[in-house]
Amino acid sequence: MGANIKLVVEYEGTRFHGWQAQSGSTATVERTLVTALEQLTGESPVLIAAGRTDAGVHALGQCVNFHLDSGFPVAELPGALNSRLGPDVVVRSAEIVADSFHARYSARLRRYAYRIRRAIRRGAYERQYAWSVPGRLDVSAMRDAGKRLEGRHDFRAFGRSPRPGGHTVREIRQVSVEENGEWLTIAVAADAFLYGMMRRIAGALVEVGRGRRPLDWIDHLLAGNATGLRPAPPFGLVQVAVDY
Repeated sequence: MGANIKLVVEYEGTRFHGWQAQSGSTATVERTLVTALEQLTGESPVLIAAGRTDAGVHALGQCVNFHLDSGFPVAELPGALNSRLGPDVVVRSAEIVADSFHARYSARLRRYAYRIRRAIRRGAYERQYAWSVPGRLDVSAMRDAGKRLEGRHDFRAFGRSPRPGGHTVREIRQVSVEENGEWLTIAVAADAFLYGMMRRIAGALVEVGRGRRPLDWIDHLLAGNATGLRPAPPFGLVQVAVDY
């Protein structure tokens, strides 16, 4: 049966069309990792990821597991894989885990962060890692809006389930909005996320911060009314970590 192996992977998502492998020659993180594993071990394992990030989204702590039959020394996997990967994907660690471990279903908490550069229409520095939002943002109102999202709710207005017909109830444990000069970071910890959910949370908080929507608009979103809700651009988003 081989070993069940867990990797922690970091990637810069600018050139990738998301995590999940697609038909044709489209560049994805999953395809890139599988190709490196094939070159190294001669096997083509099925990768299970904690979350399927969208095109342009980055990761600091994506967790992946797969079964490997070759008996390749696990301690040597990060170095051997990194020598076959480009500079925008790095394997941070590798370990053997129990056969019952599943990168997605075993996760207890997922952490994402969204970065904003405020009061600027167009920036050059770190433009691929932050959304430039011109004008004033009311950070206090954004924090209040984030608090309304905390708890267990049906987030169907914020995205779709990764499984066809799957439920859209999720529990957000914490939303924070931190400021450092012209930079803002929206950090969210939840038991799980819907497709596009974090980008829509960031978009909703910015709408409130701009004064375009009142605070009680968040309540309408939680009731399932997605009117006026637009996702923030993908490049400001990073998957920070997954807790098990």
